[in-house]
Amino acid sequence: MSEEDTYLRAKLTEINGAIERLTQMLNRMIDVISKVTEIQETQSEIALAVTANSEKLDEILETVKSIKRGGPATQAASSAGVAQKGAVSTNQAVLDTLETQVREGAIASDLSQKISEAAGMLESKGVAEALIVKMQRWTRILRTYGRVDTISPADLQKLRVDIKEWGRELSKMR
Repeated sequence: MSEEDTYLRAKLTEINGAIERLTQMLNRMIDVISKVTEIQETQSEIALAVTANSEKLDEILETVKSIKRGGPATQAASSAGVAQKGAVSTNQAVLDTLETQVREGAIASDLSQKISEAAGMLESKGVAEALIVKMQRWTRILRTYGRVDTISPADLQKLRVDIKEWGRELSKMR
């Protein structure tokens, strides 16, 4: 073999190695592009699912709002002819319902919302401001918990005691 043949052979080997490396790099790039495409397709599917769920949630919220609108109007019409004593009994029923919702493992954010709704309902019926303030205090306390935290047993016990006290205050109004 001549020197030129050896040189050409070495260069061809270098070129062959470079082509193999380029081929490997192209294969990796193709893999990356296919993964990106898969991710984009998955993202599109998730976006469609989110949109569908959002629409369902909007429908549910509208249904709940219409129920809430219909509920207080019906209550207001029926309680218009009821004496003050009957209104206090209704208020007591709100507290009784709230008390049944207080249980071990209750989620703080849910209970906070229910107490807030009960306070709003009682406030609209003319219950003493002091009672409403106490209920709103518990709403603020429960909002200090995380979104899905359970209420500590000590706070649950204090809340039960306060609900009983709220009931006594409503009884005094009779």
